[in-house]
Amino acid sequence: MDIFIKLPVVLVLIFIVFSLFQGMYYLSKDDGENDRTRVVRALTIRIVLSFVLFVMLILGYLTGILQPHGI
Repeated sequence: MDIFIKLPVVLVLIFIVFSLFQGMYYLSKDDGENDRTRVVRALTIRIVLSFVLFVMLILGYLTGILQPHGI
């Protein structure tokens, strides 16, 4: 049962990191006014995915699927 919440969380984290590196690549390689929209789009996707991840973690905690544990 844990895999149904942990797998999407890990996938969203991977997409967040990919979008971050994509934005960094566009920022360093693109020139001109028209190419800046690709940087903004990549970073907007990262922000939306981060929000989705946060909501997934909160819902998982509130429904009891994710349990906090001590060290």
